[in-house]
Amino acid sequence: MKCSEYLWKYVELQTLLSDESPERIQGEMRSILGNKKIVSDTTGEEMTEREALSVLGRNERDLRRAYKEHRKGIFTRICEGQQISDDEWEASKEDNNADENTEEEI
Repeated sequence: MKCSEYLWKYVELQTLLSDESPERIQGEMRSILGNKKIVSDTTGEEMTEREALSVLGRNERDLRRAYKEHRKGIFTRICEGQQISDDEWEASKEDNNADENTEEEI
């Protein structure tokens, strides 16, 4: 399940079960997921729940607004934008590590 789909369902479940604890919501989401994995919208790589929820946490206001307005396309694009940013950060981090390793070899 793509991260954006997971987060849409997560916010939907939070809305439906507004009196429930975050732990209960996560438990329900695990039940919904079954044996499916959460994957990045941008790379298709597997993500942990924590990584997916981090996308929500860093964009919570905008994502909740898009959800409330039933704008799933905007919701998805916000998620994708965050994941693109994360992908670029990871690539930059890997490039810096490669540069450091090359300098050590010289």
